[in-house]
Amino acid sequence: MASRSLEDIAEFIEKMKFQKSLFGGVNEQSVWKKIDDLNNEYKSVFDEQEIKYRTLLEERDLEIKKLKEKLNMD
Repeated sequence: MASRSLEDIAEFIEKMKFQKSLFGGVNEQSVWKKIDDLNNEYKSVFDEQEIKYRTLLEERDLEIKKLKEKLNMD
């Protein structure tokens, strides 16, 4: 699951299940796998937001350029 928002991550955490250990507790390997999965979910959200904000910055820069050109023409 590639999360797109923090709400997606919250849902991922709610559904998270760990393998039980033979003598009580949870399987350590299962915990480390879930931590890695959770890290990947956060990275996915971060990457999504980075793309969004880079696009917004590029649009802003383009608009500034257009306005500067318009000012220079007058």
